[in-house]
Amino acid sequence: MLGGGGVRGLSHLGVLQVFESAGIPIDYLVGTSAGSIVGAAYAIQPDAERVTARALEYFSGEEFASSSFSSLIPGSKDPHPGLVQNVINGVRKGIAYSNLLRKASVLPGEKMSEMIASLLPDADFTDTKIPFAVPTLDLKTGEDVLITRKSIRQAVVAGCSIPGVFPPVEYNDRLLVDSGIVCPVPVSAARKEFEPDLLIAVDILNRIESEEEFPHGLDVLLRSETIACSRLNAQEISKADIVIRPEVGQIYWSDFSELDSLVDEGAAAARKQVDGIRRFIRRKRRVFKFPRLDPRSIFRAAE
Repeated sequence: MLGGGGVRGLSHLGVLQVFESAGIPIDYLVGTSAGSIVGAAYAIQPDAERVTARALEYFSGEEFASSSFSSLIPGSKDPHPGLVQNVINGVRKGIAYSNLLRKASVLPGEKMSEMIASLLPDADFTDTKIPFAVPTLDLKTGEDVLITRKSIRQAVVAGCSIPGVFPPVEYNDRLLVDSGIVCPVPVSAARKEFEPDLLIAVDILNRIESEEEFPHGLDVLLRSETIACSRLNAQEISKADIVIRPEVGQIYWSDFSELDSLVDEGAAAARKQVDGIRRFIRRKRRVFKFPRLDPRSIFRAAE
């Protein structure tokens, strides 16, 4: 399970690197927001070093620097985990609130599509070497929609379309957005779709810190949203077998200036869990290991 969290999702690359070096098999992948980008890239090409190199090259290059994403990076880092709070804080730093009243989103959907096209090949889900799924939220019905078919690029664009920042994506008569606002780490979706023996969740949502003052109504609203998001995430995380928590909470969701440290933090957190994962796998193998039978005894029984 690869949680969202904007740029913080790139810490998943470090987790995948450690799993590869430790020989921990990855049988399925499910990712929200930036986690869907990492998951898709790795599912298509299961080589963590190459996927990491490509991601770092793109996000530190001129193509990304000249994109509209830089307008969403604030002057100071905001530790609040809430998705809506992050969006509004970004809007405060140079984009008029009125844009959200006059337009479908702060940025046009083409910007997200262009970024995804630069990072992922034009492939279908049938082209992946590892089964992969992208959770999304249907604005029309309020239903969770897990995409596992057709274009991976289109699925990831929908999975990364943060409400208010990017417009919803039309998909099979649905109107889809990033599901991270209600389910940052999609544990339930992975359980239902793949029924794994061992489910490992990567949680990059910030922890709630105590605050004393809320001077405006908007501050109260956003604080309430932060608490609700954190509680929903805690419920999902509790259903995982093992949880990996990279220490990346203070990095703002749209700040791509600390990419190397994100990968390093993901790797550091994963290393702490390697022994526990190996013990879990050994226990599972003992449970499902059947005693070796002498073929001759089978024929004797048949006689």
